[in-house]
Amino acid sequence: MTSWEPRAGRDTTSTSGGDSTSRTASPQRPDRAAAPSRAARAQQLLALFAWHRDAPLVAKSLRLSLDELDAELDGLKLRRKAYRLVRGSDTEMPVAKAVPGAPSGPPVRRRSKRARPEGPASVPPMQASPGPQRPQPPAAAGVEAQAAGLRRLLAEVGARRGALAARLGSPGRPMPEKVLLARFRAAGLERELGQRERDLIRALFARHRGAARPVAGELGLEPAALQQLLRDRGLLREIEELRERFRGEARRRSWPRDQIEQLLRKRDWLDDLGIATELEREVLARARPAWQRAGGSAQLLQRELRVSASDARALRDLLERPPPSR
Repeated sequence: MTSWEPRAGRDTTSTSGGDSTSRTASPQRPDRAAAPSRAARAQQLLALFAWHRDAPLVAKSLRLSLDELDAELDGLKLRRKAYRLVRGSDTEMPVAKAVPGAPSGPPVRRRSKRARPEGPASVPPMQASPGPQRPQPPAAAGVEAQAAGLRRLLAEVGARRGALAARLGSPGRPMPEKVLLARFRAAGLERELGQRERDLIRALFARHRGAARPVAGELGLEPAALQQLLRDRGLLREIEELRERFRGEARRRSWPRDQIEQLLRKRDWLDDLGIATELEREVLARARPAWQRAGGSAQLLQRELRVSASDARALRDLLERPPPSR
């Protein structure tokens, strides 16, 4: 966002007939002129977030990408407030206010209590008797029954697309993903499915400490499909920040015991985070002097580095392995 700075006024003196008049030019600040438009845009974005409760749908309605929408929210300093509306409940929605200048509905004229109907005789008003309730149309009843069944299924298996497709499809032929999403959309549960998926994805990534492969396995998805799901639900940046936090924790483990145990026993997790090769290179470089002093003996290496016997043997095998050819 452009930062505007006020420019110093310039004095100009004009002399006519011995009188001098000093005029100071004070240019109008552009940020004040742009303030109403920024406020209107902020109200529009917050209204869309309160209505859709889904960042991808807001971006789609504005014909923007999620990155462009996030950049605009950051420029207006509304990102945290907007995403709080997405994650909040209905009781946390802001109170609706009338838009200044917007036309209201037609005026309602109420009859005075003292007014009496004109005519020769006053007929007492008839009290409306409660008649039989009109039955719901078959289409509406079918949609409600379908929504109730999908809600029961969501409560049973959770927002796991693989499990939902298997239960809604025929035996041995799970329902295609496009048909699954269309089914929830037709029942009016698209927003609920999206929110449940976001909560489940956040919980799974926290449980598996940022590893993506076990999360994809629990959701019944391929890694590429999980990446697309994160993109559709607007969670790419949030999950990447979570993974980077776990990478930092892995790099800060104490030397030598914790780093060696982590490399030897949590190699799959480090490989999923993309830092296994980096940490292996660092551990071997720091352990090589102790290995040389031990003369290749696993027992002496165990004493030097204060690790278990099994870890000392595994580390010795890594140190004796020839370096990869470039």
